[in-house]
Amino acid sequence: MEEFEGLILKRIDYKESSKIIYLYTAKGLKSVLVHGANKLNSPYLGMTETLSLVKVFCQGKNLKVLKDASLILQYSLIKNDLNKYTYVMHLFELIYHFSENEFDHEKLYMFLLKILILIETTPDYIPYIYMFESKLLYLLGVNPLFKQCVVCGKKENLFFSIKEGGMCCQEHFHEPLRFKEEVLLLFQTLYYFDLQTSELPFIEEPLLKELRHLLDLYYDYHLNFQTKSRTVLKGLIGY
Repeated sequence: MEEFEGLILKRIDYKESSKIIYLYTAKGLKSVLVHGANKLNSPYLGMTETLSLVKVFCQGKNLKVLKDASLILQYSLIKNDLNKYTYVMHLFELIYHFSENEFDHEKLYMFLLKILILIETTPDYIPYIYMFESKLLYLLGVNPLFKQCVVCGKKENLFFSIKEGGMCCQEHFHEPLRFKEEVLLLFQTLYYFDLQTSELPFIEEPLLKELRHLLDLYYDYHLNFQTKSRTVLKGLIGY
């Protein structure tokens, strides 16, 4: 019998009445078969919802089979808010897609739990979404470089280059789009932010919208991936 806790990122129907749930854990992604999960009298009917933190007991090697489970958190305030839920599904799609990459899953898992609590309890929660995406770039090995020109090392008159993955001096910057200094400062702030020692200031919506655009371009270019939820977010944000 194997025992672990995890966040349900995704679920799919399996045969007539069962489901396979995909949980993100401190050791990475795990899939578990839940027999009879779609039946109205199933004891696990409410424990197989996406965005639920659960503790599971299962058996099996390749596809594990659920034997028992308990609900730890269900994040009701996120599930009942369309905007918050869409943002979180965006993060879950990112994690699911890149979960097979080799990185510190325990660090990401623990950070994700902290971010979810902040999203649920904080009115101005969007910066925490972008903070998560910014820090994920480091774990995926495509982190931006902020301190100097990525080509020659100069530290003055720098502009952010999506293609180069960081700051470039005037000589080596060859892109039509120039992001405002305030946007780059926000990006850098969120990238280096320490939740244990700092508190985020209020950030105006236009600035968040521009950073959203920057992050989307960066993920597209360096990771060649965009989530389905991002299409919905574009409609919600309007950019």
